[in-house]
Amino acid sequence: MFQTVKIRDGHDNFFTPLRLVFAILVVVGHTFNVALRSLEAEPQIFFQYNYSFIAVNLFFIASGFLVTKSMLYRGDIPEYASARILRIYPALIGVLLFTMFVIGPLATSLPWAEYFTHKDFLKQPFAVLSFYQTDMFLPGIFQSNYEQLAGAPLWTLRYEFLAYIGTALIFSLGLMRKKWMVLAQFILPSIAWVAANWLGILDSLPATIQALLRFGMAYGLGAAIFAYRDRLSFHVLGIPVMVLLAVLTSKLYVFEIMMNLMLAYFVMWAAYVKAPKFNALQKLSDVSYGIYIYHWLVMQLVFMWFPSLSTLALLVITLPVTYWFATLSWHFIEKPMLTKKKSFSQYLRFGRKKSVYDAGAMLAD
Repeated sequence: MFQTVKIRDGHDNFFTPLRLVFAILVVVGHTFNVALRSLEAEPQIFFQYNYSFIAVNLFFIASGFLVTKSMLYRGDIPEYASARILRIYPALIGVLLFTMFVIGPLATSLPWAEYFTHKDFLKQPFAVLSFYQTDMFLPGIFQSNYEQLAGAPLWTLRYEFLAYIGTALIFSLGLMRKKWMVLAQFILPSIAWVAANWLGILDSLPATIQALLRFGMAYGLGAAIFAYRDRLSFHVLGIPVMVLLAVLTSKLYVFEIMMNLMLAYFVMWAAYVKAPKFNALQKLSDVSYGIYIYHWLVMQLVFMWFPSLSTLALLVITLPVTYWFATLSWHFIEKPMLTKKKSFSQYLRFGRKKSVYDAGAMLAD
């Protein structure tokens, strides 16, 4: 584990267990919000950054790396779109229906007849699946809890999906032919972030713009690392160095950029470190997405039933239940649907032949 780590092709990596850790960090953070009845209750663990903030940034860094890899490996928009749609939507539809028809009736204070005919119930599929409104304010639910929404974490999926679209658009415009073009995906939002801070307008920007800058930096950094993977190497001793650099810039406008660089360095080292004793972890089911989309509503229901639970007790109950739901989602929804990628891509091609793709023409120096 003390060797210099290089990024390797193929599936010999630890991204699956790492994403599982990221998802658990989100659960830990949100436990404080629910149990302590405050959105400000989540502890800050690295200056102003809390568990869930750091975990979601880690997700976007890994996603930028892996999705860019997927786009350049496939070199075909229908195949890429098929993989991305089937990764996001089947599980999202599953959690949406589960929330509407199982959690909602258990959590609502309204008579079931009124609940199932309420306009806020009927509009959920359109609001959630379009990513227009993902909070899932179902009629009468969780009235005794601090928050009455069932889908609090789902708001980030809007930006993940926008990133997918952005990657496809950038590829289609030929903006992956040079490595510096991919690097620009990180540089441009970083410059915008620093400029907004320097001008003192960041906090006054719409929340959507702030989120686009935040996630654009993280996702773009992951994409840039993939573009320059042949030139990069990572050593465990570099991790404390990156932490130190982040600490030293904690009062500067570039702090968020350095924080992302620190996180990215750790992710790439941990994902590609050669650790044969832990190789079995690579075969874990990819339940991180399921944990992410199910944990909040499980936590809300448990706390509604047992409002005196401590933060630790709520976490101890929520984690295994959520893991069980996530495992069911993976084996009965996500994994089976991902086997349909090829046939679905044919459908998205509308009868057209697959275009000729020269992978060697991409990411030139």
